[in-house]
Amino acid sequence: MSDKREPKRDLRKTFVDTSVIVEIDRGNKSSIELCKYLTSSDNALISTVTVSEILTGSYLRTDYTTAVSKAERVLGQFSWIPLNGVIAKLVAQLNAYLISKGLPIEYQDVVIAASCLVENCDVLLTENKDHFLRFPRLRGKVMTEKELHHSLHLETS
Repeated sequence: MSDKREPKRDLRKTFVDTSVIVEIDRGNKSSIELCKYLTSSDNALISTVTVSEILTGSYLRTDYTTAVSKAERVLGQFSWIPLNGVIAKLVAQLNAYLISKGLPIEYQDVVIAASCLVENCDVLLTENKDHFLRFPRLRGKVMTEKELHHSLHLETS
């Protein structure tokens, strides 16, 4: 019997924020490995808003042909959730809530939060917890990469 802990196969539905995809683009090995693990179970979702954010950055690079191709390969590993009418209505409610509390955040993050809630995800993976913890319905679901690694018993590099 081995002492080494095997990764816990956790099929939690995980909504991945743009900040994590940016870390993949930066070559962060820990982010790359975690997302490979998550996408292997088809339970990793991203918003089409994230797709547009990442591709915008790719098109702005001088080597945009290569950058766009790489981004499309990475983004293609995730299930894409479009901004539909149900999500748009929840975005409006969440945005109004934040504005009324004096806690507004970027529109894209509100879309990601609403998409996560509509898709009934177990985890919202982000490197920007502060924004997403402003939503009471997301408390207990927002995790950083390091926290999710720990929760899944995966080794970090």
